[in-house]
Amino acid sequence: MRLAFIGIGGQGASNLRSLVGHTFVAFADVDDVMAAPVYKDFPAVPRYRDFRRMLDRHRHEIDGVLVCTPDHSHYPIAMTVMQAGLNVFVEKPLATTIWECRQLEAAARLYGVKTQLGIQGHNAGALRILREWLDAGAIGPVRAVHLWTDRMQPERYTSADALAPAEAVPSTLDWDLWQCARPERDFSPLYVPNRWRNWWHYGTGPIGDIGLHMFDVLEFALELGFPDLVEAETPWRNAFTAPPWTRARWDFPARGVRPPVVVHWYNGTRDGAFVRPRSVPHLPPEIIATKSNGMAFVGDDATAFIPDMRASSAPRIYPSTREAEVLANRPSPTLPRPKGSHFENWFRAIRDGGEASAHFGYGAPLTEMVLLGQLAQRTGQPIRWDRAAMRTLGTPEADALVRPPLRDGWDFSA
Repeated sequence: MRLAFIGIGGQGASNLRSLVGHTFVAFADVDDVMAAPVYKDFPAVPRYRDFRRMLDRHRHEIDGVLVCTPDHSHYPIAMTVMQAGLNVFVEKPLATTIWECRQLEAAARLYGVKTQLGIQGHNAGALRILREWLDAGAIGPVRAVHLWTDRMQPERYTSADALAPAEAVPSTLDWDLWQCARPERDFSPLYVPNRWRNWWHYGTGPIGDIGLHMFDVLEFALELGFPDLVEAETPWRNAFTAPPWTRARWDFPARGVRPPVVVHWYNGTRDGAFVRPRSVPHLPPEIIATKSNGMAFVGDDATAFIPDMRASSAPRIYPSTREAEVLANRPSPTLPRPKGSHFENWFRAIRDGGEASAHFGYGAPLTEMVLLGQLAQRTGQPIRWDRAAMRTLGTPEADALVRPPLRDGWDFSA
């Protein structure tokens, strides 16, 4: 494949290095320091600060563009790529607001391009095993799921009650273009390069960061759809950053013969201790205490546990006596296994037609569902979502957060 990259520090560099062997047409990055290792290793590849110049110059040479930039820039960059008629891969979350997600989904249909959301665990074979085991009744009907993550590390996440103090912009950074469509703010190293994620102006906090991976597992395994109610408990709320810890819950209705499911979310630290479930049926307490990330599916008969933020390995079943029964009578495979990586899945869609497995028609509603938790976080109010009207039922302060303010020249309404 002939690939171009927008954002080649951090996750972008990791993605790029996993794709060595493909043709790298061009790189775009606003931060010379973050881009330097890739520039050093690939000196012959044309480089740009402004991704728009790169697209203008190389669009006819490119099969696909990978967007690996901070969350707030996903919408304007991906819209520009699709309007150029190019296929696009966007790191999660798809966008920072529900309106942006809707716009990106509509644009993908309008321009007929092949899209993929960067939820890499979606193409894991173990995810199919989880679904097959749950469908076969390995743990009985699932009525609750507990999700937790340690994400709130101070080197990556900042909690503050005011804007970051202004500092001089480094000569190695195009600060104006880094801000992209967002209303302008003064530069601070508390935003760039790595701590933007917890600022509402630029990121989505741990729920948007890790929640996309975890809720992808849930949606694939349980087909949850959209919740009736979302609530969040936090130590405080402000207009600047996500809080240091959150407990949240999504209440999903019954789906056919499947019962209602309550999904519990935990992240961050409180009084020096990680926020975790107090207990989970059948799950040993030491697992809750020691696993940095976890997903526990609570059924009527047992609990299935995955010890990470994706389904990277087959679930463990607790109690162990039930696991022994499941393994002795292992459910037969019913789902096709992925062929190759998440990137290769996208490449096949580009080359052969059809949709990639996490195309925007899947990824946009998934992101929207996760971002309902952010609305509950930011308002402190229960969120009841009218999806058809793209608004809440009776929470105007949350409705004000559904669509972001955009700088002049950056609105690409599809």
